[in-house]
Amino acid sequence: MSQSLLLMLLGEFSLVLLTGLIVLLVVNRRNKRRRLAGIEELLEDIKDRQPRRGDRLALALISKHRLDEQAAQELSENLIAAEKQFLYGFVEQQMQQQAIGGFYENLCRLLDSYLDNMPKSNAQPAEGEADVGAETAEVSPVAGDQAPEAAAAPLEEGPPPPDWGDVFD
Repeated sequence: MSQSLLLMLLGEFSLVLLTGLIVLLVVNRRNKRRRLAGIEELLEDIKDRQPRRGDRLALALISKHRLDEQAAQELSENLIAAEKQFLYGFVEQQMQQQAIGGFYENLCRLLDSYLDNMPKSNAQPAEGEADVGAETAEVSPVAGDQAPEAAAAPLEEGPPPPDWGDVFD
C-alpha cells in the first residue's frame, strides 16, 4: 500500500512539474513574441523617421554650419549611416537577448562619429554668435584640425549599414 501511495504521489508531483514547465514555456514564448513585435514597431518607426531626420540634419548643417547643399546632404547621409550601424547592433543585442554591456561603448562611438564628422565652419558667425564663436575658437585647440574632405568621408568602422529587412533574416 505504501508503494502504490508513493507511486501516486510521484505521478502527481511529475504532473505538477510538467504543467509548471509548460506554463513557463508558454509565458516565455509570449514574452518573446511581444519583444519581437516591439522591435518590429521600433524599426518601422525608424524607417519612417530617418528620411525626415536626414533632411533636418542637412538643413541644420546648411543654416548653422553654412555648408553647401551637396556637402550637407553627404554629411547627413554619413550621420544617418552611423545611426543605422548603432541601431543594428542594438537590435541584434535585443533579439539575441544579450547583456547590454556594450551598449554604452556603441553609443559613445556613435557620438564620436558625430563629433568627428561635424564640419568646422570657416564662415563668419551670425550676429548673436559672434562673441560666443570667438571665445570657443580660442578655447578649443581642435577647431581647425579636420580637413573638409575628411568631414565628408563615409564611416567605415564596421560592416556596411544594414537594410532593415536583413535584421530578421
